[in-house]
Amino acid sequence: MTSTNNEYLHRQLIRLGDMLGDGDCDPWVGREYRRVATALGVMPRRKRTNNIKFINEAMATTLATTRCPSCNGQLKQTRSGSMRGQCLACNKKYQFKSVKVK
Repeated sequence: MTSTNNEYLHRQLIRLGDMLGDGDCDPWVGREYRRVATALGVMPRRKRTNNIKFINEAMATTLATTRCPSCNGQLKQTRSGSMRGQCLACNKKYQFKSVKVK
């Protein structure tokens, strides 16, 4: 990043921090503050959770018992880590709801 861009981001970070400190701000201010702080390297980047193994196991058990509603065909997971199944007979796609783990 250039120094002028860096200076602009620092000024913006201070302005957004003041708005958060006062408490009279909209919900977008927190998101913007996090984005600017991450761009400056002040806050670490959030790591995405990796639930692919759990999703694949849950989809395998669900697809073993579920059939296509329209043609009663067998369903197959479209791609690893997705909650979407596709009928092998009629090629219709179905979205399965995610299960929240507590």
